[in-house]
Amino acid sequence: MMKLIGAGCPRTGTLSTHGALTRLGYPCYHMAEVAMSEEHTRLWYAFLIEGKPMDWRALFANYEATVDAPAAFFYREILEVFPDAKVLLNLRDPESWYKSYMTLRRAMDDLIPHRTTNPRLDMWLRVVDAIHDFAMSATDDHDACIGAFNAHNRRVREEIPQGRLLIFRVQDGWGPLCDFLGSAVPAEPFPHLNEGADTVKAGLSIIFGVA
Repeated sequence: MMKLIGAGCPRTGTLSTHGALTRLGYPCYHMAEVAMSEEHTRLWYAFLIEGKPMDWRALFANYEATVDAPAAFFYREILEVFPDAKVLLNLRDPESWYKSYMTLRRAMDDLIPHRTTNPRLDMWLRVVDAIHDFAMSATDDHDACIGAFNAHNRRVREEIPQGRLLIFRVQDGWGPLCDFLGSAVPAEPFPHLNEGADTVKAGLSIIFGVA
């Protein structure tokens, strides 16, 4: 049963938050799960590109939390199915976010030459492009992307009642997250996982078997 819906955009510390939630005992869904699962890539492809309905309960059957894209941009739809879930909004300085997001976009571009010989990679990249088009109105323009980023965060804050929403920065550490979830604070540092472009590219190269 989904207990926590992450509505924060990619590149806001969602991988570190994924690690923290996993450590707290919440099996957590992230874009990495989509990349690693051909089945999940197909489900998102059908939903985003072919316009087919998503069975949210089936999608999240093995998860109790979700962070990052693509699910972050469909928090409303997920809440309709799991109305008792809480919502987590990861935030980051907009300028810092844009720089990181564009670095990720360039890392994805490095994989494009492999898509003609790797159907699974091609399908996943089409999903990634569809998410970008949906969330950022199909542009990499600085002002447009930051405008979309700020608008998304504003909508979440306006739509989710106080008490059900945690506005979170990974620099905040365990305290606010554990208080929000009613969990004991682990006796270890909060995870700060490397989301750098080189690390992301290397991980995707392994997942998709490309050099």
